[in-house]
This record gives sequence, structure tokens and C-alpha cells, in this order.
Amino acid sequence: MVNFEHPANRRILAHLSDPDRLARSVSVAKSKRGCSPDDVEQPYLRLGAHPDLLERLWDGLGATLPEDCRWIVYGTPVLVHPRSGIIFGFGGGTHTYALRLPAAERAAALAAGAETVHRYPAYPELGIPASVLDLAEIGEEWVFGGWRTDEKEWCRAAFGDAGGEVAC
Repeated sequence: MVNFEHPANRRILAHLSDPDRLARSVSVAKSKRGCSPDDVEQPYLRLGAHPDLLERLWDGLGATLPEDCRWIVYGTPVLVHPRSGIIFGFGGGTHTYALRLPAAERAAALAAGAETVHRYPAYPELGIPASVLDLAEIGEEWVFGGWRTDEKEWCRAAFGDAGGEVAC
């Protein structure tokens, strides 16, 4: 479903497939380049993301879309346009998710308090160091979600933009 050759996916795929990131991942699907959620037993519990995050990304935001866009890339839950194969949302960690937004929606998200940098805490008992994810490394169009009501509208615009369609 993901277009691994599309230029729009180059930087997000580089992030998701980063060997250091994958070494820290606890996802049972981290060795799979891409697969359907149906290919993973209990995906809401076994992808290394909190079930609430998957419910938000796939069921809350994804359910507002005209087509099923749920997919897994390198063990990470994503939203991907079913025809273009462009990734426009991804989740990771316990409650962190991001959307690839068109310019107007990105401006609205930033004005509403959305951030583009997230600091992950260390978990020494698990051997996990603190880290920072700056979405600018993936692309300027990405912003972190924050369970805002407007995100459903923004996600629909992201879907339309990823598919070269008018947002629904």
C-alpha cells in the first residue's frame, strides 16, 4: 500500500527505517517493511505504541476518512493514502503522533498550539536513552497531534493532499 519510491515518502521512510530507531523499537512488526494491521496479531497491543494512540490515529482520525488508510511501516502505525501510497500520519511511542498537513491546516495547527519538536524521556531501567524528534528532519509539513477537535478536519485535508484530491 505504501509507495516506497514516491519522493514525498523519502524522508518519513528514512526516519521509520533508521537502524538506531529500529534497534530501540519493541514493535513485533519492526522487521516488516510494510503490512496491514490484519497481518499482526493484536496490533493495538504489539506495535510498541500505546493502544490509546492507535485508537486516536486509526479509529478517531482515520475513521473520518472516506477510505481505510491504516497500515504499518517498519512496525509503526501509519495513515497512508490507498491510491497514491503517500504516508500522511504516523504514531510512535506512548502518545506521540504526527500529521503531514497542507499549508493552511499546518498554519492553523501551529496557531492552535501544535508542536514540531518532541522530547522523549529516558527509561534507564529499559535501556532507553532520552531522545528528541524534530519533525523538520522529516519535512516542514509535519506537526505533532495533540488530541485536538480540529485534527479530524486537518486529517481529512491531509488525506486529500496526499491523494491529490480536494479534501472532503
